[in-house]
Amino acid sequence: MEGSAVLKRTLLCAALLTALSTAVPFLCLLFPSVPVQAAPTVTPSAAPTAAAQPESTAAPSAAPTFPQTITLHDEASDSDFTLSAVDFMVGAAACEMPATWPDDALLAQMVASRSYALYLSAQGQSFTANSALCSGWTSSEVLQSRWGSDYAANMQRLQSLAARTGQTVLLYNGQPAAACYHAISSGHTEASQNVWGGQLPYLCGVDSAWDKFADGYEVTIQYSAEQVRTALEELGLTPDDSPESWVGASTWDKAGYVRTLELCGQMVSGLEVRKALDLRSTCFAIAWRGGQFVITTRGYGHGVGLSQYGAKAMAEGGAGWEDILGYYFPGTEIAS
Repeated sequence: MEGSAVLKRTLLCAALLTALSTAVPFLCLLFPSVPVQAAPTVTPSAAPTAAAQPESTAAPSAAPTFPQTITLHDEASDSDFTLSAVDFMVGAAACEMPATWPDDALLAQMVASRSYALYLSAQGQSFTANSALCSGWTSSEVLQSRWGSDYAANMQRLQSLAARTGQTVLLYNGQPAAACYHAISSGHTEASQNVWGGQLPYLCGVDSAWDKFADGYEVTIQYSAEQVRTALEELGLTPDDSPESWVGASTWDKAGYVRTLELCGQMVSGLEVRKALDLRSTCFAIAWRGGQFVITTRGYGHGVGLSQYGAKAMAEGGAGWEDILGYYFPGTEIAS
C-alpha cells in the first residue's frame, strides 16, 4: 500500500502544478483546454477506470509461461532475428529513454516493451525496429557508437535492470497487454480507438499532467505556402491561390488531440494531417500569419499508453514501476 500512497501524493502534486500551468497564456495559438482529472483516489475496491489505478498491480501474480525470447523485424537489414528477453529489453529501453533516467521509469519501459512485443507475437505480428536509426530497438554495436566512453557503465546498468524484471509481463485477461508507449502526451493520454480504431479497455486515456512540464512539450514551426500546398495535394486536395483560406475549423477530442480539420473546404482527420505535415503530435494548431503557416504542437508521439516523460516524473516523485504501469494501463495486472 505504500506505493499507492506515494502515487496519490505524486498525482496530487501534479494536479496542483497543472492548475498553475493553466494560468500561463498559450503564446502562439489557441488550443482547446485539455481536461485534467483530479488525482485518483485509490481504494482496494476501486473499479479500473481511466482515473483509478487497480490494486492488482501491488501484488504480482504467477505469470503463465511465455517465451523467453523475442523475435523482431529489423528494417535496417530487412531481416528477422530472435534474441533473449534481456537483450531485447536493454536495446529497447536504450532507444526509448536516456540511460540516466530513474530506475523505475526504465523498469516500466522494459516491462512495457516486452509485454507489447509478446502481444504482437500473439497477434501473429512481429515487433518492428530499425537498429541503425535506434528506433524501437538497437544493437550493442550501435550503442557503443552512441554512448562512447559511457557504454560500459550504461550497458551494465540497463542489463542489471532488465535482469531484475525476470519473467515479468503486463497482462490483461491473462494475456500480454498491448503496452504501447510514446514520448510526451498532450497532458492527457489518448484512447486507442482514436488512433488505431480498435478499443482496448486499458488504453482508454488517463491524465498525464506531468507532460506539460517536459522539454519539447510545445514546439512551433513555420511552413511556407508551397510546403503546405505540396502536403495538401498529397492528401488529394486542390488548394487555390489564397493560402489564407486553406485552413478552416478544427474539432478536438477530450484529450486535446485534433479529430478533424477543415482543409480546402473538406474535412480531414487529424491523423492524416499529422502524417502529411510530419508533425510531432496530433495535438496541433495551424494559422496563416505573416505570409507563412505557423504550426504549434503539444506532446510528441501518438499519445497512447505509457507516457515516457510521465513515467520519469512519477518515478522522480517516488512511484514504483508497478505503480507507473498500473496507472497508465488501468485494469491490467503484473505477473512474474
